[in-house]
Amino acid sequence: RLSWDCVGAVLIMYDVISIPMQVFDPPETTYRTVMDLGILVFWTLNIVASMMVGYVKNGVTEMRPGKVIRHYLKTWFLIDLIVVAPDWYFTMQSLGSYKSGAESSVRLLRMLRLVRCVRLIRLVKLRWIIAALNDLLVSEYSNIMANIVKMIMMLCFTNHFIACMFYLLGDLQKNSENTWIQEHGFSDAVWEYKYLTAFHWSITQFTPASMHVQPQNIIERTFTILVVVFALVGFSYLVGSITNSLTQLRSMSEDSSKQFWMLRRYLKHNNIPTALHVRIQRYLEHAWQRQKARPSEPKIFGLLSAQLSNELKCARFLPHMKVHPLFDCLYENSHITLQRLAVNSVDWRNLARGDHLFFPDEVATHLYFVAEGKLNYAKLY
Repeated sequence: RLSWDCVGAVLIMYDVISIPMQVFDPPETTYRTVMDLGILVFWTLNIVASMMVGYVKNGVTEMRPGKVIRHYLKTWFLIDLIVVAPDWYFTMQSLGSYKSGAESSVRLLRMLRLVRCVRLIRLVKLRWIIAALNDLLVSEYSNIMANIVKMIMMLCFTNHFIACMFYLLGDLQKNSENTWIQEHGFSDAVWEYKYLTAFHWSITQFTPASMHVQPQNIIERTFTILVVVFALVGFSYLVGSITNSLTQLRSMSEDSSKQFWMLRRYLKHNNIPTALHVRIQRYLEHAWQRQKARPSEPKIFGLLSAQLSNELKCARFLPHMKVHPLFDCLYENSHITLQRLAVNSVDWRNLARGDHLFFPDEVATHLYFVAEGKLNYAKLY
């Protein structure tokens, strides 16, 4: 399901880019026709797929088909139908007009472009998909980098919408007012250059940069003022978020450098032998990298009930314990006993390369399960 949602996220971003660009009246190409038809087929199939996906209610996952279908019909079905049905109708009409060569094909294409604006409603779903993808990021570093990329993309998409709106205002007034398109000689320019010019103008409203394109009438001037006021708040928020993320990355790097500098200083001050010095440093470097890659236990776990907390701890140890027939049998016949055993008697133990776990003739005090790595057994005389 996550792979399906990732494809949906890519198609939503394609719509976010391509639909506003219709104001520049780009020529119809085979690629665009195939993409639009493929997107329509995908979201049609998504209606069927959504009837097979469970949902969470009051902390319980509901997977019964009847309730899943009823829940979808009460929530997203009507919205999906409103988006997909008109799109199918006008797509079929436009394909038919191509074959007949009728003059009405131009009007149908314009109506189709207008109807496809409804697709942008799916931006609401994009938030859920991004949240699901964030759950896959286990390290703090990757989470921070993903946040920086998300903020930069948000800035680009915002400027994309503003650029398309700025051009639309100029294009709608071309027969009644002097506009920036006419004043700066863009009337006969190719649509790609018009878009890049409008996008450049949009970016300059968010930054101290400037360019020669300026609004030429009251409507364009009013729109520019609104954009600048929005940019004062929006751009400050985005820059602040990016700066905060970069500060976190720098803090993580500085903390690592400081810790290992103190380690080297301590080992040197206490005249630790070189061989042991190297072993300690290599192990700690490896352990530090693993700690960064593995998420620490969230403080919010303190809100869990005692039973949920015990089940969580048991779930962590269970895959390793079930390799033993005794614990596999306990799991099948007395899950509560195994859960209590895992909570009260099981813990992790880390070993470095070359460490000894036990020696011959020692009294056995623990039962060990290898979670990662491997053990080398040697007979000592």
